[in-house]
Amino acid sequence: MAIEENNSAVEILTDLNTKLKDLDEKNSLLNEKTLLLGQSFLKQEERIMKEMAILKDGLRELRNDFDRLKEGVNHIIHESSNFARKEELKVLDRYMKIWEPLKFVKEDEVKKMISEAIKK
Repeated sequence: MAIEENNSAVEILTDLNTKLKDLDEKNSLLNEKTLLLGQSFLKQEERIMKEMAILKDGLRELRNDFDRLKEGVNHIIHESSNFARKEELKVLDRYMKIWEPLKFVKEDEVKKMISEAIKK
């Protein structure tokens, strides 16, 4: 019986040793996975930080462009007060039709016409 109890104790110790080795392997695997996840997390964080920096630069450029556009629009609005209105252009058009500037004669042309008329 002592031999059977000895065999039984050896079997229990062997079984416990096997389970302890299995747990140790599982613990090692979990540690490796944790390490890999940590490294992956750090790489992701670095990539995201770079992308955020790029996005911030792009946003800054967009804001600058928007500010320049706003200044341009304000300048155009300010300058538009100096433009001639449609009614003013119509008045000028009527005056041009009344005066008919193409029918104006230069002084030297009038002198030439008079001298030609005298010669005849």
